[in-house]
Amino acid sequence: MKNNMVHKLRKSIVVILLFAIIAPSLTAEAKQSVKNDNTSKVIVIDPCGQETKNNKKEPVGPGAFKSTPEISDEFDCNTNLQIAEKLSVILAEQGYTVILTRDTNDVDISNSGRAMIANTSNADILVAISGKEKAGLNIVCQTSDNPYNYGNYENSRLLSDAILGSVNQNTKIEKSKVVESDEESIINWCAVPTAKVQIGSDNGNADTNQDLVKGIANGIDSYFSQK
Repeated sequence: MKNNMVHKLRKSIVVILLFAIIAPSLTAEAKQSVKNDNTSKVIVIDPCGQETKNNKKEPVGPGAFKSTPEISDEFDCNTNLQIAEKLSVILAEQGYTVILTRDTNDVDISNSGRAMIANTSNADILVAISGKEKAGLNIVCQTSDNPYNYGNYENSRLLSDAILGSVNQNTKIEKSKVVESDEESIINWCAVPTAKVQIGSDNGNADTNQDLVKGIANGIDSYFSQK
């Protein structure tokens, strides 16, 4: 009888020790699972431009002496909005929380104001959708020497590369590249990693846009998976 009690006691001690060893890893896995949940990621999408041109100027970045138009891109604001809305639907279906800086062309929001939407909404990234007159596709991000948000470069470049790679896999767009620049006020005013997708005028048809949107969405997903 005594031996049975000793045996049971030893068995209980072993179980307790095993639980003490395994429990921390189970907790860590649970925390990791929450961290990787798409619902915890907030994505702000900015359809660049607006219906009414704004001739006001603002500093190109916080504390800058150089000024730039408050709205630097009026090129086909309607197409920008259509692409942004399609992108938001795909990302929402993937579980992300998506915020559009505008859902109509009849607005008056400066580039810094659009960046502030991301800054004040606890966003993880901001992706701007823009047009450009020349053919091809540019993904614009800040340089490593950006004086306004230096700490964002590594993630902004990773986001831009991820989007470009996925777009190239999903479309046949030629002349696509990542461009580093510190002249984009929406990037300079934004406190979170930012990429500006500049879509050439040769990619304006609905079929191309749909493939492009899927490529951008896949790129954003790839970015978060590499984080």
